[in-house]
Amino acid sequence: MDNLGIKENGLKRIRIELGLTITALSRLANVSTKVISQTERMLADPTRVTKSKIIKGLNEAVSSDEAKIEFGRVFPNDDL
Repeated sequence: MDNLGIKENGLKRIRIELGLTITALSRLANVSTKVISQTERMLADPTRVTKSKIIKGLNEAVSSDEAKIEFGRVFPNDDL
């Protein structure tokens, strides 16, 4: 299946590094599991607001002594 030209992202890799399931990230980010799954598989390109919610959710899972996850690390091809 073609990814419809949607740019690659590091969401799945980072989510797994943090030990999060799609469901857990969905709850932390306050977005649906469908959005997380489709974004990881590059079947959808969510809005900037949704991407920001995902980043916020990932950062909720980061311990206080770890560096926060930057937008560009997850969505490297998006301009801020």
